[in-house]
Amino acid sequence: MATPTKLRTATVAIAALILASIAAYMVFSYLSAKNREVMQAKTQVQQIVVAASDIPFGAIIQAPMLKTASWPVSSIPKGGFMDAGQIEGRFAVADIPVGTPVLASSLAPVKSDTGVMSFIIPPGDRAITVAVNNVVGVAGFILPNAVVDVIATVNSPYRPASSGIDARISKIILQNIKVLAVGQILEQKEGKPVTVPTVTLDVKPAQAEKLALASEDKIQLVLKHVGDTQKVDTKGATVYSLLGGLPVRPAGPARRIRPRKKEHRARPSIDSIKVIRGSAISNQTFK
Repeated sequence: MATPTKLRTATVAIAALILASIAAYMVFSYLSAKNREVMQAKTQVQQIVVAASDIPFGAIIQAPMLKTASWPVSSIPKGGFMDAGQIEGRFAVADIPVGTPVLASSLAPVKSDTGVMSFIIPPGDRAITVAVNNVVGVAGFILPNAVVDVIATVNSPYRPASSGIDARISKIILQNIKVLAVGQILEQKEGKPVTVPTVTLDVKPAQAEKLALASEDKIQLVLKHVGDTQKVDTKGATVYSLLGGLPVRPAGPARRIRPRKKEHRARPSIDSIKVIRGSAISNQTFK
């Protein structure tokens, strides 16, 4: 026969088991509900705008560069766009790989007092604009995002102009320079406004100093293959090397040839003469 103590112990154990079962059921129900919410969130998608192709830094975004894609609602990045019309015509201030959502942080602001160019310039770089012509600008083939080298033609400091020798030298001073923009400015020429093409280049501060100095003489832009980043070391070209090493005569005034003076020889003094009388010959001396 069970004692009262054993009955109380069994009752407590049964009650604890029932409470534990209830608690386990409640935890299970809670976790199941959360799991269903997560699964539902994963299955819920929304159309957002992504890059249809690689969009390079500084590009003006056009409609063919964009497309919409289904994206899980739970993982839509902040700053994403649902409408491609909000993006078209804006500048990319960062590279946007294909298939990546186009975010507001990757675009220049719609309205900005500093202008778009300030957002295109990479941090630490400078933008410098130089005036060009159809020759310097490679006949219009230089466009934004092109890569160029800069050749400067200056007078050599080792041969002063007063020497009369053609001291010009052409040398590549900058390499792998990215073109940020091309445009036009108005200048006065012979009292009339003339449209002059310009090219804005992405350079480092020290490179900007070199380019500013070289622009005082003459510069030439050399278009490169977009994938060619190799740098070359050249000695530069001079008129001497252009002519295959032939000596270059000074370009100064022609030398004046002075006529030679005639020498006048003094006649010897005559102290005696020869006198002939018939067959007789005698010398007559004078004092």
